[in-house]
Amino acid sequence: MKLKLLLPILALAASCNSTDESYEIDLHCAECGSAKVSLCRYVDGTISDLSTTTFEHGHAVFKGKINEPELIYIYVEDALDYLPVFLENSSIDIDYVYARPSRSVVTGSQCHKTFSDFLQSYSAYSDKGTGIDKMIENAEDNCDTLMLQRLTDNLKILEHEKVEFQRQYVVQNNTSPVSAYILCTDLMYKLSSNELDTLINMFPAEMKGSIYLKQVFEYRKTMPQDTIAL
Repeated sequence: MKLKLLLPILALAASCNSTDESYEIDLHCAECGSAKVSLCRYVDGTISDLSTTTFEHGHAVFKGKINEPELIYIYVEDALDYLPVFLENSSIDIDYVYARPSRSVVTGSQCHKTFSDFLQSYSAYSDKGTGIDKMIENAEDNCDTLMLQRLTDNLKILEHEKVEFQRQYVVQNNTSPVSAYILCTDLMYKLSSNELDTLINMFPAEMKGSIYLKQVFEYRKTMPQDTIAL
């Protein structure tokens, strides 16, 4: 099994602030039998279970309350992968696909829809990068140094485009917890200190206590002024 820290047409994201005071997650899975299922959090390279339950009659239910929307992971016993879900206090239904968790359908969380829309748009860059990597392998096999140089340059351009896409997303969606997550888990490592400060200051005051922005603040303290991240 693998745990992936996911990222991935710019538009203002709908608010993730549900009026519900608690969450209820209902997983539907006819082929899961009585398998154990865990609700997990991934922090600093460590995954921990927040809650566990078992499937009964094709359903598994989690109930609780979170202080703010956050990305959690659902793992069903012996499944091939974790299912990332952007959790908020709301009623969330998941049609879980045991053979391919990534194909599960999540409804009831506006935050998760916002996150999924971002991933779908961002996937175009991942697909392009995969294509360039394959061409690099072919160029290496053929000892084509000229083509290798061109493809290496293309990869650098692509990386710049990815950073700019993420940056523009955060700018245009600066009230979304999804943007705070993107900045915290990937984008901040690719910015200079001044660029990072600019994005931090775009978040409204009420979001500055976000679990993700707190991590951004801690990282910022380690960066010398005007340092460009590698």
